[in-house]
Amino acid sequence: MQRPKAQYRDDRQRLKPETGREGCRCKGVKKVRDGLELLPVAGESNLLLPGRRRFLQQVAGAAACVAAPAFGQSSDFWSLPRELWLYRPAGKGQPRDEQVRVVYWADGKLIPEGYMQLCYILRDVQAGLAVQFDLVALDIARGVYGWLRANGIDKPLIINSGYRSPQTNANEGGVRNSLHMRAQALDLRIEGVSTDALSRFGRYLAGGGVGYYPGKNFTHLDRGRVRHWVG
Repeated sequence: MQRPKAQYRDDRQRLKPETGREGCRCKGVKKVRDGLELLPVAGESNLLLPGRRRFLQQVAGAAACVAAPAFGQSSDFWSLPRELWLYRPAGKGQPRDEQVRVVYWADGKLIPEGYMQLCYILRDVQAGLAVQFDLVALDIARGVYGWLRANGIDKPLIINSGYRSPQTNANEGGVRNSLHMRAQALDLRIEGVSTDALSRFGRYLAGGGVGYYPGKNFTHLDRGRVRHWVG
């Protein structure tokens, strides 16, 4: 099966969309003329736009999701616009529910406006910090969303946690080397889909780590080495 031919560039570049989120007080987001500029994660030199070889190696398992019969024509899945629907309930540091449904990749290139909105909703809400979220992690989430849509389920991925600053990670009891601190991990659940089913599909994707937390009703997905655990 052919892998998605994503032409990620190796050089760094800032995203400067035409319009930004008005009233954003997130200290990790800088105003750039009439748009926004997201800060890179500290210590990450190629987080936003990884080289194509690195991308293909890391997302190889995630791309395998299109081989499932439910996806129909497997070769077409990654050529479609990559849409995500994320919902984040109100909680600590976030007074109101938030949701976004956008395309972040289409026609072989990143869509800055959609990508920026995803980075914002996946921010550290406690620290008020938004960073450039890892594209491979977003593609893994896209694989999950595609699985839902292929099975007639049109519901958002409910986000418990996305990016975490080191301080927030410590406050939440996260492991010292958590990929949340590198914007490479998500904790999520889906209304009407069991945590067991979601975690099993995450393991099927084999795009990285999968944590199964039945007591807390969420699944952890990251773009690190392939592994799984029960929390």
